[in-house]
Amino acid sequence: MIAAAVFIAAAADPAAAITNGTSDGDAHPDVGIAISGDTFCSGTLLSPTVFLTAGHCTAAFASTGQPTFVTFDPSASPSSVYVTGVAYTDPSFYNVGPQGLGVPDSVGGDLGVVVLNQPVQLPAYGTLPAQQQPASSAKALLTIVGYGAQGWTPAPRGRIPVFTFARTQAPARLINNINQNSDEFVLVSANPGNGQGGIGPGDSGGPAFLNDTTTIAAIGSHVTSCGCGNAYFSRLDTPDAQEFIKPFLSSP
Repeated sequence: MIAAAVFIAAAADPAAAITNGTSDGDAHPDVGIAISGDTFCSGTLLSPTVFLTAGHCTAAFASTGQPTFVTFDPSASPSSVYVTGVAYTDPSFYNVGPQGLGVPDSVGGDLGVVVLNQPVQLPAYGTLPAQQQPASSAKALLTIVGYGAQGWTPAPRGRIPVFTFARTQAPARLINNINQNSDEFVLVSANPGNGQGGIGPGDSGGPAFLNDTTTIAAIGSHVTSCGCGNAYFSRLDTPDAQEFIKPFLSSP
């Protein structure tokens, strides 16, 4: 592992942060933050070397021409210990959403992995669901985890996100696993109220764990407005998703 040479103070990605959350501490040590250039996203370690995040994140990482740094420090900072990795994006990925905001019929294949150059040993790692698992878990309770914005502050032309780069978590609920545009996504409540958390900038790629398990039902993909609200998460129980991810897990 090496110490990161750079660290960013803000993120440009508007698509997806755990707001109204609580400190995660050591509850999810497999959830980390990946940084390249001026982009950062959340994600989950599935094995000592396979870090799962969103495809729009890995596509951005690969375009920077700079290394991708990953840390699992629950309070990330320039002094955290980082490991470098190589970003790979699902070949089917596309995003043609307006103003950088995705909508379900203009985003697809939003999955990516960062293969770490050095293994990170943990007692346990995030796990993939069985195929079609969320189909039997409508209205399931979830735990969303990420390093994104913890809130918002007023600005002359609206509001801007506030980042502490701390890993936070919050409860959420699966609204549905079937929508009119694509079965790649599940719709997750991301309204920060009623004791639940929301998402915002920096939580793209972050996991939605099936409550109290290591199973990741889906990962943060996009919202349909900058005000957040409900969010679309890329489901991991589909054959296409697992066809992309599993070869990395079986590689030596």
